[in-house]
Amino acid sequence: MSVDDLVQTLAEQLGGPVVLYDDDLGLVAFSVHGDEVDAARRSVILSRRASARAREMIAAHQVRRAHAPVRLPPHDGTPARVVYPIRLGRHVVGYASYIDHHPDGELPAHHVGALRDAEPELAALLELRGLERRRDSDESRRLLAELLSPDAAARERAGEELIAHGLLSSAARYAVMVFRSVPAAAGAGQATRDARAGTPAGRLAGVPVPAQDAARPAGGTRLAIEQAMSVIVRSTSLKGCGAVLGEEGVLVIPRPVNRERLASLLALPGLEAVRGGGGGPRDEPAQAHESYREAVMACRVAMADPARHGPSAHWDDLGLDRLLIQLPLSGLTAGDLPPTVRRLLEAPSGAKLADTLEAYLDSGADAQATARALLIHRSTLYYRLGRIHELTRADLSDGRVRTELHTALRVATLSGLRPS
Repeated sequence: MSVDDLVQTLAEQLGGPVVLYDDDLGLVAFSVHGDEVDAARRSVILSRRASARAREMIAAHQVRRAHAPVRLPPHDGTPARVVYPIRLGRHVVGYASYIDHHPDGELPAHHVGALRDAEPELAALLELRGLERRRDSDESRRLLAELLSPDAAARERAGEELIAHGLLSSAARYAVMVFRSVPAAAGAGQATRDARAGTPAGRLAGVPVPAQDAARPAGGTRLAIEQAMSVIVRSTSLKGCGAVLGEEGVLVIPRPVNRERLASLLALPGLEAVRGGGGGPRDEPAQAHESYREAVMACRVAMADPARHGPSAHWDDLGLDRLLIQLPLSGLTAGDLPPTVRRLLEAPSGAKLADTLEAYLDSGADAQATARALLIHRSTLYYRLGRIHELTRADLSDGRVRTELHTALRVATLSGLRPS
């Protein structure tokens, strides 16, 4: 009997819909039931995994340690649920969950019996599924690493194997997305500095890797890859290949990167501290390393300046940042900036004045457009421009001076030297 058939049979015995998860609370199967789907179950089906709140409750009620059904109280407008840890020997390999229709009374004995009767076969299928997923995951990591390597022959071979093994669909165009987690413990400036310099996977494309990256958690990037793969499954018959390489999530897709979908993906719960980058499309899988290099740099820019780009950036939209992000930014100090910009940033109100100056330069020195963009009165803008002139002693009517200031401010942003 298949896992879907087992879950459907169990649902009929329990008298309600059942959801089956793996040991990491990723969705495995769900029963087809005539009742209206509640919001929590709909969210699980769409995201392919348990919600963050459900995970917290399962951990808080120590379901993983239990050897019997555990009842979870209602939360966030969702009904009470029963969660049963499915074991193979001593190890939990998954969970069965269903709505608790008897929250104030004893759990019916036949429910416990049905769960225990189904457990051995469900456990065996979950274990087999886990082994297959680990095999595919290991194979994906190996082939992706080769696909992004400096060895042209290895890239060609890896591209052919990915398609032959069904890990990547054959298509006319291929593009790469890269995901990285913002370090939680680092300060804003240090986080920006860390973001610029690549990861262990970045080394494959000739990108320098700082030593501190080795200690960065990969949970967010792994979740980003899982969610992105889930979106692909729901939206197309084509198959992408993703894996965590070092501390970086890498996803090769058989289509150009959709900027709106990438931004929407990173707006999902649990991905608030993840940034993404998209590279341009290429004709062959063996050329994906070029798209990967672009995605790495786009991701660095998104990490360095989320105020401008949001949680993700695309190579085609970077403009001058394409060049600036490739400079050896990690070794820069405030003393390397032009004196005009250094004096501005070191002033007590330097952050606000720098934002004002950048907005003024972005608008082509148009005072009216700048005031509108900053939501301030023009008299306030003129006052700030006067203070900027006092601090920088720069002639803003000189085009060469404006170019110097504009570029230096971007370098200061990308290098983490601008105050928050």
